[in-house]
Amino acid sequence: MTDRRVTVDGRTVALVEHGDPDGAPVFLFHGTPDSRVGKEFTDAPARARGLRVLCPDRGGIGASDPLPGRTVAGYAGEILALADVLGIDRFATLGYSAGGPFALSCAAGCGPRVTGTALMAGAGPIDDRPGAREGLAKSDLDAVRLVEEHPHREALLLRFQKWATQAAPSSAVDQVSSELSAPDREFLARRPPGEEMAFFVEALRQGPAGVMDEYRLWASAWHLDWSAVTTPVEIFQGEEDGMVPMHHAEDIASRLPDGVARIHRLPGVGHLSIQDHVAEILDALTTP
Repeated sequence: MTDRRVTVDGRTVALVEHGDPDGAPVFLFHGTPDSRVGKEFTDAPARARGLRVLCPDRGGIGASDPLPGRTVAGYAGEILALADVLGIDRFATLGYSAGGPFALSCAAGCGPRVTGTALMAGAGPIDDRPGAREGLAKSDLDAVRLVEEHPHREALLLRFQKWATQAAPSSAVDQVSSELSAPDREFLARRPPGEEMAFFVEALRQGPAGVMDEYRLWASAWHLDWSAVTTPVEIFQGEEDGMVPMHHAEDIASRLPDGVARIHRLPGVGHLSIQDHVAEILDALTTP
């Protein structure tokens, strides 16, 4: 693992690299509230396949400088600029959970430089479809509502949650587990609580503003040109996911041009335990 800082258009961007440092590049986009931390699950599978997985913190998240006015559609340009700084020409993208919108942004906006896209429990749009919010995690729905209606309250809540997680990580894991499916509870039980929650603490390193931006972006119009996506999009979705429901995968596929998307339904798999399937996901992403 390599934890890096690079300067892109005058801003510091933090990213972590896993896998083969000389391998074919795959940009991994973290969820929300999430960060570059905790992506070790990609390391061995990526190394075995000759892949270099790069996970950047988005603006205001973790150790990346804020980027006022950032958008989902504009993220493609951010990644092109980052790729140029890193000397990367072509790359694949992998969006996990609320990182899905940003992987799709690259699929639509980075042209032939994107070789393929995969989504792991990828979140779809929730602004323009009746029923889009049904089945989503209550904690995420509450966060979206507070960001939209009472942002100061959400900021206070996130600060408290960070403090509480650092003070008592086991209690934080117990609270998270209460809204997870059985496969995800079993997944969490295998991991040390402090290690499991490190991604969340890092996401709030600079305070709550970056995470709140993420919820605003997810809940607003993405303004993607779905018709511009021409490379394959492999959509992996656990059938026991209690945070992002299957109908999000189906909705994303329906927005893409015919023949572009393929949905992989994973029986007995949840939102977190899908990490155990990353080897299969990387194979689908990088195999012609």
